[in-house]
Amino acid sequence: MCSIPLAMAGLQVAGAVASYQEKRTYAQDTAYSNMIKRQNADRSYLENLTRIDADHSRAGQERAKEEFKIRQERKNERAKALNAGFGSPLRVMQDMGLAYDQDYADIQFEFEGDMFALANQREDAYTNLERIYNDIAPVYQPNATGLLISAAGAGTQGYAQGKSLET
Repeated sequence: MCSIPLAMAGLQVAGAVASYQEKRTYAQDTAYSNMIKRQNADRSYLENLTRIDADHSRAGQERAKEEFKIRQERKNERAKALNAGFGSPLRVMQDMGLAYDQDYADIQFEFEGDMFALANQREDAYTNLERIYNDIAPVYQPNATGLLISAAGAGTQGYAQGKSLET
């Protein structure tokens, strides 16, 4: 027949094993959850970069479209002025050039502003990714040595109590 101290020691050992298994399962679940968080953060970051690159491409297309429009307007106005006979062709070209140079400068200024905004968005996307990664708490696996020490301690305590009852 089993003595009460030995039964208590057995229960303590079983409790230590159950606690270890629970901590191990919790650590595995947390590690899996952290992996999913990282995957979602990576996916979000890549989607942000894709949108930023698409905006970059659209800004370049818009710039090219506006420059083409200005070139066509310049050719049209130059032809009208020359056909109308307004003074020297060189003077007509110089007058029109000043106006269109300002248009090109405006387009360039707007394009550079768009590029700065896109660079800031890219930096914000990376900062957000870093923030998510830094918010993920590390996972600590339970130590099997701690389980063995708990079990051994419970066993020796039960054995000692059993021996003291025998004497």
